[in-house]
Amino acid sequence: MKRVYYLQLRGSYVSQVPPLKWMDYAIAGSSDLAMFNPWTIGKIRYIDRDNAKGLFAAGHLGPVEWLLARVSLPKLYASAGFTTGIADPVVENPFWTRDASYALKLSSQPIEASRITLIGSYLLDEEADLNEPDTLGSANVIDRKDGVVSTIARYQNVNTTFEWQWNPKTWLQSHLLGGLSYSRPDLRYVFDSVDGNQGISPIPLKTVTGYALKARAELLDPLSVGLDLRLEYFNVGADWVATFGARREVDVLLTDGFLDGQVPTLNIANEFIDWTEPFYESIIGWHGLTVLPRWVRGNLELEAEATFLTYNTNGQGRCTHKGSPGCMKAGSPIGQYPDFLFTDGMTDTDFYTYANTTDRGRDPRSVYRENQERQTWISMLKLGYLWDLRAGLRWDTKIKFIYDQDLRDTSNLADDYTGKLLTLQTRLGIQWNDELNFGAGFKFDKWDEDRRSGTVLAGMPAYSDYQTQKEKLFFDLKYLLGGATISYRIEWIDKDVDVYSSQSHVRDDRLSFQYRNVLRSIGTLFVPF
Repeated sequence: MKRVYYLQLRGSYVSQVPPLKWMDYAIAGSSDLAMFNPWTIGKIRYIDRDNAKGLFAAGHLGPVEWLLARVSLPKLYASAGFTTGIADPVVENPFWTRDASYALKLSSQPIEASRITLIGSYLLDEEADLNEPDTLGSANVIDRKDGVVSTIARYQNVNTTFEWQWNPKTWLQSHLLGGLSYSRPDLRYVFDSVDGNQGISPIPLKTVTGYALKARAELLDPLSVGLDLRLEYFNVGADWVATFGARREVDVLLTDGFLDGQVPTLNIANEFIDWTEPFYESIIGWHGLTVLPRWVRGNLELEAEATFLTYNTNGQGRCTHKGSPGCMKAGSPIGQYPDFLFTDGMTDTDFYTYANTTDRGRDPRSVYRENQERQTWISMLKLGYLWDLRAGLRWDTKIKFIYDQDLRDTSNLADDYTGKLLTLQTRLGIQWNDELNFGAGFKFDKWDEDRRSGTVLAGMPAYSDYQTQKEKLFFDLKYLLGGATISYRIEWIDKDVDVYSSQSHVRDDRLSFQYRNVLRSIGTLFVPF
């Protein structure tokens, strides 16, 4: 049995309203950083290691609203190597208390239907300069000490975004976002966190510049027949880096994606969550288009999705581990791009852990492969119907099918991956009264993945085909008691994974496995204060 106790504290802060016409407020202390956006400094969870502290000031100059902030970096993730220097074996006297991100937000509404927002952030992780004779552990015994320790930038990350919101009609809403990023680790102070940490790093280990573009249009019943249409184009560069971007809490794309939500960073926080919480995946390199129609007629709701994805991370010979042809071509003695160890197969979020010792699919942070030539189709259909029983009896069903193909090494046909991924979920729930809601449902997954994982040994391909089938029954309940929310969920799961040799089509009993009659439940009490 697993017992987890989370205490989420908002921390403390001091807020002042200075007697200045151009300043609205000044804050020192804790914040969830929701005032920026997921592409620069993202909203964070209130847990002990992520609690953000900083200095914030906001005001206006004529039609322009401004926000200025200095945020101290969380020491356990918001820099190279998932650390701002604490316990770094190279630096004996880290200046971690000075590590911070500086941000400026400017926003204006030139006309009633339009709003323009510009955000810029600069992340600086600095350490003591080892060439300074005053630095603890310095090998410089020639220069004279002057009592002053100079610093050097261990890691820098710049992100800037331009957003334009335009709502010319009540039925037409549009949003455009463009962004640029710059990431520069100093490899004298950043240890080899690709090869040295088994392929895991929150950033590429080289200086890179990246871009991001997202354009969304929403047509809200323009023909007055109950039909909405949402469209979104997105293009995130392979070298986009937002180290302090949103790690969860938000979903930046319209698509249903592979998992529950999508964020533009490698720094995803899927750890320290309960199994009822959503899983997030990185969209670095995603390039595609989503069409999402929705039709409402009386008590009936229908929604569909069609998304085509290609990947800016496609290419051959990427430098992912030292000694590889890609690294030799780049002249790099270390791997430059992290692969997060697990790059193959559909992620099973019902059982996934970062240890992944029993083969549960791709790490949601894994966006780089040594060889990739991939494209994906995502299709989805939702149906909902509401009956006037008690406060409301509702039936919801979702069917999602993903066709995922990766040619991998384009010179070798025997390693081509094809995934046909089907998910069906249905739930019948009743709103008994204003306080009580409960329901039951069923979820079915069937994933056929040809040449899902394997390798090439002595020129001979050795890949396996995976057939995964999973059934889940669940019951959930939610009760509102004053300002408190009490919830409970119980579910039963069966899972079969049958693995076959791609060459001989013989079942491999060593890799095949089953989970039988997995029963788990969770109860939560949430009280805001």
